[in-house]
Amino acid sequence: MPSDRNDAPPPTDRCRECGRAVEPDANFCPGCGAGLPDPSEPASCPECGERFDDDDQFCSNCGTARSGAESSAAASGRSSGAERSPSRSASPTRESDRAFRRRVQDHLDAGWEIERDDGDRVVLVDRGIGSVGVHILLFLTTSGVGNLLYGWWHYSKLAERHRLVRGDETPTRLPSSRESGGRVETVSAYLLTGLLLLIGGWITTIGATSGSPPVALIGLAFALLGLGAAPAVRRRLDRRHGVASFGRRRAVDHRVVRPPESVDEPCVVCGDAFDRGLVRRRRDETVVAGVPVRTHSIRHNHYCVDCAQREVFGGEVAGPALGPETRLDDEAELDDGAELDDETDRDAEPAVDRGR
Repeated sequence: MPSDRNDAPPPTDRCRECGRAVEPDANFCPGCGAGLPDPSEPASCPECGERFDDDDQFCSNCGTARSGAESSAAASGRSSGAERSPSRSASPTRESDRAFRRRVQDHLDAGWEIERDDGDRVVLVDRGIGSVGVHILLFLTTSGVGNLLYGWWHYSKLAERHRLVRGDETPTRLPSSRESGGRVETVSAYLLTGLLLLIGGWITTIGATSGSPPVALIGLAFALLGLGAAPAVRRRLDRRHGVASFGRRRAVDHRVVRPPESVDEPCVVCGDAFDRGLVRRRRDETVVAGVPVRTHSIRHNHYCVDCAQREVFGGEVAGPALGPETRLDDEAELDDGAELDDETDRDAEPAVDRGR
């Protein structure tokens, strides 16, 4: 007769935010994405017994460091580490659980979702329903049926996935069609632009031939709406100057870089690779009524957080605390000598549209 099993069921924890049951080795709740407490960290202060919050580094009552409670365990772990196999002790630079959690949280803050959480391995997914331009075109041509099919295809088939592994700073990208999806969105935006321009031109022609100014104005409105839908026009409008600005201008702006975005260039000051920092862009362009119509040259300087705080802001602003897109006010300084020589002007390229 088979013996009765008296083993206790596997322990499960519950998320403090939504109450959903989670596995004991999970780092994040699969339901709401909230971070779970690290089981390796002490729950209460060893000196006074005060309970730690999830994000506490020090005791709020006596000031004892939370990591200090693990010193004895770390010492015993080092003493017993010599008895382990060489393959287990050959990873002295293993990523801490807190650093791994921060990497995952960066993706969650950027809109990613957790698809699978195995503790030290997390698979994240970034889903969408497609381009607005494509949905408009499909609605006009298929009365909504194509929108459902396109949205499902984009949500399920074009979802981008990242697998983050603890100890591996370089995320492994699983096969994805996100790049082709970006091209589809760009093409759809230009198709929408062409459609609106065609409609606007047709209405304007009817208004002009019939002698009806209101109809012609409606056609012009459609044409302007179509121009505004073009990606190149939107990028120029985003970096427009004052309405009274005309002629050659030099401008500087910057953009904060943080995971999951990757940076291939090293810091221009210290030469080290980084995953959080600043990209400073210098443009020499011709503007009409404040709108750039031609970009003569563009240069990029990459800074890590420390060098950006020291070199760009003089130590007054911390890099990660900056907004996602902030314009600098040193444009007047770069206006000195804005007139370039003829050789530079001849070698200048036409408008360069770069997303970064």
